[in-house]
Amino acid sequence: MAWLGFVTLITIYWCFFLVVTTGRWGWGILTGWLLPILAMAISFEEGMQVNGLMVLICLALFLLCRRGLTEIRGWNIKQRKKHPVIFWTLYVIIFLLMLYSVAQAQIRGYILNIQGWGSETMPYVRLLLTILPLLVLNYFYTAQVYTGIDRSRLKEWELILLSCRCFVSHESGAEKIAKQGHYLEGINNGVTYHFQLTKRTFQMLKKEKTLRLQMRTGIFGGLYITELGNPDFFKRVRRLDRKYAKFGIFFCLLVMAFGVWLFWFY
Repeated sequence: MAWLGFVTLITIYWCFFLVVTTGRWGWGILTGWLLPILAMAISFEEGMQVNGLMVLICLALFLLCRRGLTEIRGWNIKQRKKHPVIFWTLYVIIFLLMLYSVAQAQIRGYILNIQGWGSETMPYVRLLLTILPLLVLNYFYTAQVYTGIDRSRLKEWELILLSCRCFVSHESGAEKIAKQGHYLEGINNGVTYHFQLTKRTFQMLKKEKTLRLQMRTGIFGGLYITELGNPDFFKRVRRLDRKYAKFGIFFCLLVMAFGVWLFWFY
């Protein structure tokens, strides 16, 4: 159990490290699936019953949501086809699995039972108020799984963009406001394409006026940039990569030391 908690703690650190390096908060949200496992490992005592089904559900949903985030340098999901029946069916299924996992973690004492599961007088008002944040969180998880399904079968093609412009702004197009993202805009055959970029990809492309991109189109019509087509782009972020590597290794060692203390000496 100590090893399970240790690996879970390192994985949570890795997710937040990716938030810093990619600028995608989805990696931080993803750690929600690992928190019940971490709480179980921390509170585990001899004779305590382990809910294996809860662990399997959390691990499976973590991997499914992760599929919607990995191996993407840029993306445009605004124009993909709408399938509300599929999306909201996934929403209900994932929410029920999340609710089961959270409820089991509270019932078995892994985390504080703030919702009152298992009590004779169920506090329904408090239960409703504490479920509302889960409903909001579940929307992001469903979007990640939906993107993962979209990427399950990809059609490859090449896109050449002219008059490219990289900028930092909100999706509304208003630049220099509080909620910012990294974007690419370019023209091909009179059609303007827009992509949201990871922070690292933005640093690679921000000075380019013409781009040749290796694209993938998902089964729902989402557009994904997987390859940049020019190895010289990676030379532009070597200093940034070294900086991230130094900080990443330093904090990883700290987290590992904390994990050893927490699971073997505390």
